[in-house]
Amino acid sequence: MPGIEQGFTLETGGKAASINMATLQYNRWERRDDVLLLSGRSLGNGQTIDFTDTLQIKHLTLDSLIVVRGTMERTYLRQ
Repeated sequence: MPGIEQGFTLETGGKAASINMATLQYNRWERRDDVLLLSGRSLGNGQTIDFTDTLQIKHLTLDSLIVVRGTMERTYLRQ
């Protein structure tokens, strides 16, 4: 949505949180080599579904993270 930032927060100890995504609630993360696993719950249509997103880490610095899943590439920036 224009003007609204979305994403996630990765905290120490493996805790994760969604940013401006009420129906997609991240709650934990894990890094395995060059793979980022983001887990949480998807809420919608009267049901709740647990999920884990598997993202390939393409590039990681102190200020940015670029991940790939299939043909989708996303860049996240530290706030």
